[in-house]
Amino acid sequence: MKMIKIKKFLLLWPFLYSAQSYADPLEVLHWWTESGEFEAQAILDEALKKQDITWENFAIVGSGGGSALRVLQMRALSANPPDVAQIKGPDIGEWAQMGMLKEVDSIIGETAWHQYIPEIVKNTIRYEDSYMALPLNIHRVNWLWLNKAIFDELNLVPPTTWEGFFEVADKIQQAGYIALAHGSTSWQDSLLFESVALSLLGAEKYKQAFVQFDENVLASQQMIDVFEQFKRLKKYTGNDMRGKNWVVASKMISDKKAGMLFMGDWSKGMWHAEGKAAMKDYLCVEVPGTHDVFSYNIDSFVFFKKLNSASVNVNTQTFAKTILSKDFQRDFNIQKGSMPVRTDMDMTDFDACTQKAYQDFNRSDLVPSLSQNIATTSYLQSEISKIISYYFKNDDMTAKQAVRQLALAIRAVNK
Repeated sequence: MKMIKIKKFLLLWPFLYSAQSYADPLEVLHWWTESGEFEAQAILDEALKKQDITWENFAIVGSGGGSALRVLQMRALSANPPDVAQIKGPDIGEWAQMGMLKEVDSIIGETAWHQYIPEIVKNTIRYEDSYMALPLNIHRVNWLWLNKAIFDELNLVPPTTWEGFFEVADKIQQAGYIALAHGSTSWQDSLLFESVALSLLGAEKYKQAFVQFDENVLASQQMIDVFEQFKRLKKYTGNDMRGKNWVVASKMISDKKAGMLFMGDWSKGMWHAEGKAAMKDYLCVEVPGTHDVFSYNIDSFVFFKKLNSASVNVNTQTFAKTILSKDFQRDFNIQKGSMPVRTDMDMTDFDACTQKAYQDFNRSDLVPSLSQNIATTSYLQSEISKIISYYFKNDDMTAKQAVRQLALAIRAVNK
């Protein structure tokens, strides 16, 4: 469902909104439904219980958050949104524009909370100079994960270039392993494409293409080269992964079935839950050619305006302050695989990959992830993903045709 349809319907919002009694628990919609994410949820649950708050865990499975957003849209259309929902990137502005969200400062109070939040995060959660979402963490997307046992067994060196990547991939395949774990749902295809695009285009042209939608870059020979390089990866992914989710692909690394994986560091949260350790069981390196670039995904919560009781107002305030606390930021992000959103954290307890991400974040070109709905709205990202995924899975479309369709689709949506 297009967001524009919801906008038209919600012009009637004030008249459809009937009085209801909203007592405990606090209803929170999210899409953390996999290993590593379950354990992170438990940390939130325990932290809230210490504050005498019970939350109604409204978890929606599937589609990398797409299913959750569809449920949220239907709840909004029925004038019954949850108290809190996991919304991120440009979608925050879409919902804020409809007048449905509370300003974060109205919940927490005008404290100094934003002084220890990075500027790029502030820009992501801000709409018309107001903070409309509460940031939770920062994921790095442009990681290449390696099974250490396979690399040791075959005496392989982690690749830093695409030439090196394909050489390593060939050796892993020849040894009888799957070279590249890949789940092949549409958003995972997009993440793989994003990795190649970020490398071959560079940070500036990547942003011109997928944030500013510059047609000169979108229709360029460089973009054709990106699609062609992207398609080269297909032969390394095996034959039985179509439609499998990211957990299946990630387990191929931890189970020593595959040598490499392009994925954000939420995979590390799953491996942590399995008892695997960074630099012992798996290695983390940047996507080839992206040493000085950091592709980010920021999880965040929004708070819906509701005819709620004073108790729920207190609960939302406690919920928000708990999420921003140092103890929660440490415990939650260690389990989730991400890095804290606060800049004043002691990183001693985090593993080597997260410590590297924390350092790189402060010295790299920061670019919003296309595949994770940070570069653009979820609707436009979905349209882009359809083209990317079809091209990757099928041989009846050339790179030139894919580039043309991509440019046309973006132009149509952005009219």
